[in-house]
Amino acid sequence: MSFSPDQVLLAIIAYLSVLFLVGYFGDRGAIPARVVEHPATYVLSLGVIGGGMASNGVFTLAALYGHHYLLYYLGIALMFLLAVLLLRPLLRLCRVHQLASLADLLAFRFRSPWVGAAVTLAMCATLLPLLALQIRTVADSIHHLAGGGLDLLPGGRRDGLALLFCVIITVFTILFGTRNAANPNRNPGLVAAIAFESLVKLGALTLLMAVALSQVFDGFDGLQRWLVANPASLRGEGPPLPAGAARLLLLLFFAGAVCMPHIFHMAFAENSDSRHLRAASWGLPLYLLLLALPVLPVFWGAVAAGSSLPASFAGLGLGTALGAPWVSGVAFVAGLSAASAVIVVATLALANMCLNYLVLPNRPLRAAGDRGLYRQLKWLRRSLITALILGGYAFFAFLGDGQSLPELGFLAFSGTLQFLPAVIFTPYWPRANRIGLLAGLALGLAIWFLALVLPVLSNNTLGITASHSDDWALRCLLALLANSAAFIACSLLTRRSQEETVAAEICSMDSGSRPHRRTLAAHAAADFVPALARGLGEDTARAEVHRALGELRFDEGESRPYALRHLRSRIEANLSGMLGPALALEIVDRCLPYGKSYPGEAGDFTLLEQRLEKAAGRFTGLAADLDYLRRHYRQTLEALPVGLCSLGVDGEVLLWNRSLAELTGIEAPDAIGARWTALPEPWQAVFADALEAEPNTLLKRELPGSGPAAPRWITLHCSAPTEDADRLLLVEDITDYQLLQDEVLHNERLASIGRLAAGVAHEIGNPITGIACLAQNLAASCDPAEVRETADDILTQTGRISRIVESLVNFSHLGSGAGDTRVEPCNLADCIDEAISLLSLDRDARPVSFVNDCPRDTLVLADCQRLLQVFINLLGNARDASGDGAAVTISAAAGDSGAVEVHVDDCGHGIAPALLPRVFEPFFTTKDPGKGTGLGLPLVYSILEDMGGSVRIESPGPSGHATGTRVTLTLRAARYDDAFTRLANADAGTAAG
Repeated sequence: MSFSPDQVLLAIIAYLSVLFLVGYFGDRGAIPARVVEHPATYVLSLGVIGGGMASNGVFTLAALYGHHYLLYYLGIALMFLLAVLLLRPLLRLCRVHQLASLADLLAFRFRSPWVGAAVTLAMCATLLPLLALQIRTVADSIHHLAGGGLDLLPGGRRDGLALLFCVIITVFTILFGTRNAANPNRNPGLVAAIAFESLVKLGALTLLMAVALSQVFDGFDGLQRWLVANPASLRGEGPPLPAGAARLLLLLFFAGAVCMPHIFHMAFAENSDSRHLRAASWGLPLYLLLLALPVLPVFWGAVAAGSSLPASFAGLGLGTALGAPWVSGVAFVAGLSAASAVIVVATLALANMCLNYLVLPNRPLRAAGDRGLYRQLKWLRRSLITALILGGYAFFAFLGDGQSLPELGFLAFSGTLQFLPAVIFTPYWPRANRIGLLAGLALGLAIWFLALVLPVLSNNTLGITASHSDDWALRCLLALLANSAAFIACSLLTRRSQEETVAAEICSMDSGSRPHRRTLAAHAAADFVPALARGLGEDTARAEVHRALGELRFDEGESRPYALRHLRSRIEANLSGMLGPALALEIVDRCLPYGKSYPGEAGDFTLLEQRLEKAAGRFTGLAADLDYLRRHYRQTLEALPVGLCSLGVDGEVLLWNRSLAELTGIEAPDAIGARWTALPEPWQAVFADALEAEPNTLLKRELPGSGPAAPRWITLHCSAPTEDADRLLLVEDITDYQLLQDEVLHNERLASIGRLAAGVAHEIGNPITGIACLAQNLAASCDPAEVRETADDILTQTGRISRIVESLVNFSHLGSGAGDTRVEPCNLADCIDEAISLLSLDRDARPVSFVNDCPRDTLVLADCQRLLQVFINLLGNARDASGDGAAVTISAAAGDSGAVEVHVDDCGHGIAPALLPRVFEPFFTTKDPGKGTGLGLPLVYSILEDMGGSVRIESPGPSGHATGTRVTLTLRAARYDDAFTRLANADAGTAAG
């Protein structure tokens, strides 16, 4: 019984409609995500590799070569069993850089749109035999199923059947592949539909095997008896397959598992989780094993049942011989599902390649209208899908009926074999360049066309059944060897471009991507939309920017340089999936150019750190040891008790440890990747002062407290600036140290006041005694002149007391913190005189003479009260070090850069050279026990730092000036006009108050 033509066509439409509904529901979410994204679904979708060859062509191989038909499945399975060597590196590249096809991969690796165009043209040419195979599978199946009565074109040919099928499959392919214009390479519904097709194909072949075993052989025992009676069925009808040809077949199918565009698309572009490839490394070989099991039983069943149909249609022949139309229908569904899946996925992949490398570079899109770019891309893809399927039909019609299905398959696989050297060299040979690729590919494909395609076009056969059946294999091997030799030779003889060198590092198995830290012309995420609008149109640009921001979880106000670089890379990757990497790179480079580049191609350490953290646990051997050291040093820096910050040459924050986050209140994720100039106040000003400070140190910087919080003090140390090196900043919180120092200073001052108390009493007692005597004389005097003279004497003695008390009060009220330091013009000689006056109040001190040789008009910028404390400490130390009656000399002279140097020289025994480095250490003293606290010089050092000065000690002093020790103070010079200006400002402020 034969099916009517209408029934066959309706069956085709019904099956494709079911396939479309599965894909539609998969895209819409009606099928649970856990099913669509399950590893088993991904593995079954890879079953698209078993097209018309798996459903029909392998029966001819089984008839010719017996069990050698298994080479088809073994070659594919071997590629996935060895996935770690090639498939995993390629998957990593494709996922990171949104590479959806072999043309994308090679154009990315060799950094040339010409490579993408050449690969696309070559792939279209080599895939024509494969498309013709699928079309013939279905067309001949319809012919046999309809009993040979369906000839829509004159001459008895079945071209009309093929054309009808092509029209139907074109409609469904367009429906499948052009719904998502923004991201045509990610179609979860397509994955679900192809997985469903693989199940249908496997179920149909398994059912045919069950029919053959049960209805033809009556079980396995019957099959065994039949094989014993027909031993030739085990060997095959053709001549023995030569060993060289068998190995080449294995290589053909091995290469096809990665070079065929439909397999590449499903394995890499539609991969939603890199871990799924691990499941496919054993799951797909298992599926192929199950798919291979029914081949021989079905073929033997058709032969035993007396089928007269060609071996490729053993399933149809089995149903016809048994008089069971439903069996023929099952065999037809198996062939239809396999062929339609290959046509749908292959033309979708080829259409994207043609669009990205042949159409868009020569036909600029008009970036106008509401999402107009997406609409244009959708219609261009539809046109290309139609053209590709019609091209496959034209090749099928031109060839005629002389070739078997395996011959068409071998022709396609031998063509795609020419891409294998480029695929292998991409991750494993960084020296390869585009000249070598194009030269090798051109030579290999030329030999393929002349030695394999032309004989098929002229003789209508490839000759796989001839007595010398290995001739075609030798010609195919010659093409591959010539391709590889030209590729290697030209790559060695020519230079790579800089872009190829960078891409080779990215693709290399021994080197991960090393992104460089560069500055974008755009300063915020909001600037990306108008910039991209020049190449994509405003609506498309806004959609793509918002899409990338959502994927990265950034907001529109993002301005960190690291985040902007990451956003740019994400937009480029997304556009690469939509337009191809070459055009995406051109648009992004033109619309979002990088600005200044920095010496040494500074690495993007933030991104590298993130990648290394994601790869935790995957390293082995030396890489694991290096990663352990990296983590150890990173933890060490994080655990430092002082704040640590690393700044790139462009001012970008590269490191922000935990202590600095606690000190500043700025968390590391908010600081890292931003420029220090974007830090909130007061830290922006603090960093600016520290980076400009000389000598790279900012000491005792006061930070005002917020609200009721007390102020804090910090010290910053910077590494020396260089042209191409990052700078390190150490930020130390010295608040506790400063508070303790101020308390010690206050205690030292009180101790000095105590030592001066006896002298004060004596100095005040004498004037009081004089006043008492004068008052008695005044009571007894009646002479007005004498009274007036006595009153003047009393006022003189009272003024003397007031001066003594005022000096003591001023000294005792000295500020108690670094925040009290008020730098202003101060008369140096007057300050020294006041210190000498206070020291003279100590009656128990050693009698020495103080000689103030400082010019009376010398002004310095200082806090007068704190400078008084400095001179009291220094002159007191000099007095203690000198002998009785010795002289302590104080002199001043102009120093370098507008500074004033003040020298205090004593006549003591000096300080031992070994002790000089320690004199400024707290609690270190050279005096006898109980006579010194060791705090005087540290306080001098601290006060001078607060005022922007410095102190140094020489012992022995310079010849001619002192025989003991010289202490030199360096202070900033001031002028009288500065003093008058400050005085005027102070008076104005008082008047305003």
